[in-house]
Amino acid sequence: MLGLLIARLEALVPDLAHRIDGAAAFTRLMESKTLPSGGVRAYVLPTGIRGGQGDALAGAFTQPIVRTIAVVLLTRSVDAAGERALGRLEAFVDEIVSALAGWAPADEVGVFELRQASIIPTDHGLLGYQIEFSITDQLRITS
Repeated sequence: MLGLLIARLEALVPDLAHRIDGAAAFTRLMESKTLPSGGVRAYVLPTGIRGGQGDALAGAFTQPIVRTIAVVLLTRSVDAAGERALGRLEAFVDEIVSALAGWAPADEVGVFELRQASIIPTDHGLLGYQIEFSITDQLRITS
């Protein structure tokens, strides 16, 4: 699912083309404390799964679940590209929301819904902004 999210964001948000990574790159960035340069970098991260009441009948188990993901934007607030990105942050966030809200990547039961968006704490001249989405799906397990 994350690969499809990244592809959609790259296609519909031109400023993110070739500037989106997943959890592994985000972890490396946090460990190395290396700052992204040249504008905005985005990271698409799975942030959790919440399960509802399950049901087991005739060798099949089903359970509604809600998957949450976050699009984390990081930009250096101290360089020219970062300043340009900060200047259009609200419009940029709106583009991301428009690209994902109401869309489903495959056979999920629901579509992505915006949960929240806010600035997140960072260090070293970085601005962080996290946009969270959720989508309803269903576990289907047969024995």
